[in-house]
Amino acid sequence: MNKIILVAAFISVGVLTQCSRSTENKVDEAQEAIVDDIQKEKAEVAKDLRTLRDDINTRLDKVSKKLEKGDIEAQKDLNNVKEQLTEQRNKVEKALDEISNSSDETWDDIQQASRNTAAEVKLEFQKLLERVDLALDGDHDEDKNKDKDK
Repeated sequence: MNKIILVAAFISVGVLTQCSRSTENKVDEAQEAIVDDIQKEKAEVAKDLRTLRDDINTRLDKVSKKLEKGDIEAQKDLNNVKEQLTEQRNKVEKALDEISNSSDETWDDIQQASRNTAAEVKLEFQKLLERVDLALDGDHDEDKNKDKDK
């Protein structure tokens, strides 16, 4: 009888150990899935911000080249636009730094702030694009008019 109880006890311990290991494996898999999701979200938000930063840099380059030409009439507006573009780029850079330095525990807050920054900068960038394009196109119109006068 004692042997039967002893065997039953060993079987029970074995079953409990298996359940515990199975549960631990599931918990580990769930934690890994969460970490993977966080990494994917970080990469996605960072990619959007980098794309926005690259667009801003492209416009800044065009504005800087235009300023180098020395068109005095457009200079004031272009300098203003350049300052605003630089400010927007700095916001994007700050958000990218926060993403890079965020831990998994702080990601929820960083993610929301980064998405808000991206939305804000995109809106401002769209507004600035009209001014940039007008200032840049204004020079082309003047060049066309000069060519017509020749």
